[in-house]
Amino acid sequence: MAFNDLFLEYPNRNSELRSVAKSAYDFGLTIAAEPSSAAGIGMDSHALERQRSYVEYETSLVEAIHAEPIPDNPAVHPTDLPINLSVAYTTFVEDVNGQEVPINESTQLVAEKWMMIAVALAKSQSAAIQGSLIEHDYKRAINNLESLSKVLDEIEKRPSLDLPENAKPGAPIKRRSGGK
Repeated sequence: MAFNDLFLEYPNRNSELRSVAKSAYDFGLTIAAEPSSAAGIGMDSHALERQRSYVEYETSLVEAIHAEPIPDNPAVHPTDLPINLSVAYTTFVEDVNGQEVPINESTQLVAEKWMMIAVALAKSQSAAIQGSLIEHDYKRAINNLESLSKVLDEIEKRPSLDLPENAKPGAPIKRRSGGK
């Protein structure tokens, strides 16, 4: 499956899960706007701080929907509440050789992690229930958020590299190529 194939509208019946998946998607969507995404690699301290706050926020949402009580609304279940993750992330430019390359490998990796977290939630078994997260979906979400934290730790340990300019002046910013 190509990364672009993940940008879809997912069926869902869990209003709580929809908000958590959508926030993860939105955090990935906004990372291309980070000033450090224009650098060759790495993220500045402000971007890292923002991403850490997003991970903390997302973790608190996952914890909250996993906690008791579980919603009990049989009169309105099942209700279709699709999760719209269909707008592809804009993170690629054309380099001097005409190849599409990421604006920044570090921000691209973080955006991909956020999208995979959102899709894992959207495609989970919990999407079929009215609310909450079943245990293995909860554990998977926490694991994925911890994995993203590990990536942020690694980015912070490595200084931004002094790389020569590789984007063609005036090249358009595009979405990832391949897939649909």
